[in-house]
Amino acid sequence: MRSKYITEIITVPHETLRKKAAEITLVDAKTIQLVRSLEATLAATKNPKGVGLAATQINTTKRAFSTQRSNSLTTYINPVITSHSDNLVLGPTDDEPRFEGCLSIPAVYGPVPRWQWVEVEFQTLDGKKLRRASNRLVGFDARVIQHELDHLDGILFIDYSLTYDLPIYTENEETEEFDPIDKSVLLALGAQKLTR
Repeated sequence: MRSKYITEIITVPHETLRKKAAEITLVDAKTIQLVRSLEATLAATKNPKGVGLAATQINTTKRAFSTQRSNSLTTYINPVITSHSDNLVLGPTDDEPRFEGCLSIPAVYGPVPRWQWVEVEFQTLDGKKLRRASNRLVGFDARVIQHELDHLDGILFIDYSLTYDLPIYTENEETEEFDPIDKSVLLALGAQKLTR
């Protein structure tokens, strides 16, 4: 039976994907519904690689996202990176980039420079209260956190592709390999140059 909390994931060029999300200061029925919707919708994607889903991707401009890795589902409320590695990497090594994809940009993938590790402070929902928590994440897990935090600031991974002139790809369903696609697609998808 389909959960009543599963929500539609919006895709580019939906305007909410470019909005900066507001801090959550109150736990009310809307906050509880948001957390349940994030978790149920993310779980319903059934992505074995582990993914994240930000509130902006379900058309809500609040600072929250959920991540799922193996059987572990975590919801981050008001997350902030407090520390990070000095170096940016494209993957395990720069010669082996890890391609990012996005539920809001179907069938497009590309390398993105990310910090190798991050420490993040956030809040979790504890009944009807917000409880403080922190986490140190490395490698792919750190990449997922940074990707979702970008969503809360209206930034999409394709913005890095445009800003740093990085290649983009689509997955060939027959070979399960990545085929390069023309970068002109970036503008059609609404990619914007980063200003930070």
